[in-house]
Amino acid sequence: MTKLEPLKLKRKEFKINYSELLHPDLYGGLPSASRKELPVLKSIKIENIVPIRLVPFHEAYARKDYGCVVHFFIHDRRFFCVLRHPERYLDFFLKCNAVIMPDLSQYSDMSADERYLSAYINRAFARYLQQHGVIVIPNVTWSLPDSYDYSFTGIPQYAPVAINCNGILKHDVSKYLWYRGYEKAISTLHPSLIIRYGTRMPYEHSDISLYFFNERLKKLRYGR
Repeated sequence: MTKLEPLKLKRKEFKINYSELLHPDLYGGLPSASRKELPVLKSIKIENIVPIRLVPFHEAYARKDYGCVVHFFIHDRRFFCVLRHPERYLDFFLKCNAVIMPDLSQYSDMSADERYLSAYINRAFARYLQQHGVIVIPNVTWSLPDSYDYSFTGIPQYAPVAINCNGILKHDVSKYLWYRGYEKAISTLHPSLIIRYGTRMPYEHSDISLYFFNERLKKLRYGR
């Protein structure tokens, strides 16, 4: 899930230099801010990725942990290196069980064009991996309601997807935006399975969800 924050709160300043992440030579062109289209991803079969053991990119890469599903539900700084130089990490991802599409931030106080560019980079990188033989689990991300027109197009219907809810629990506006986008995603995509990262939320579709919790937060809370 997108890292949403309420509009009235100021987040720590973190500027994304989009020009170094677009890679038209690798991704087959440049995004169009007027059309706001995103690359299309292929569906995966759940039997190709079980058993599912999620490991954040920086830990998996440091340990060369190939027997896992790599995720990017971490701070952008921890995987900027991948988005800057996708070709350098391709061999690593090819050896892993699977990779969840990146989760480059789409904060609610970004401009509409910035949020679209983050969504484009997430999707373009995922398609680049798929085109080179990596098993990629589509990660359903959204920001404000004006992102729905492009956020859910190009994601396979009736197929496994990932959804994250990190960073929304402390703020009512963030939770509202998450729930609104979540229901839109479910009604549009009809996923067969949701790989859910983060706290289980009330009223979500737990019957089709597999839950994975933030291990770092678990250690902070329970000491193990």
